[in-house]
Amino acid sequence: MDVSHQTATAEPKTYTVVSEVNDHGAATLRGENGSTYHVTSYEDPTLRSALEQCRTADRVRVEMERAGVRANVWHVTGLYPGADSGALQQIR
Repeated sequence: MDVSHQTATAEPKTYTVVSEVNDHGAATLRGENGSTYHVTSYEDPTLRSALEQCRTADRVRVEMERAGVRANVWHVTGLYPGADSGALQQIR
């Protein structure tokens, strides 16, 4: 699966999956600095499908931006290989 997004505004960072994607598409990731990020939306459905493959404790490389004005709600703009999650080794 090849997912490439030129519209992302941030550099990819590594996060740990704290809570897997639920039926509503929401997931919780934790940054390397201990911050928690509540993902609620995706640039396209392929990104959601890719993150759905990840399990709790998987590490993923993700680009995100704030979703609106809410304090801790995030929109995924890209997923990349390179972290230790086998589920995302095909994602660019």
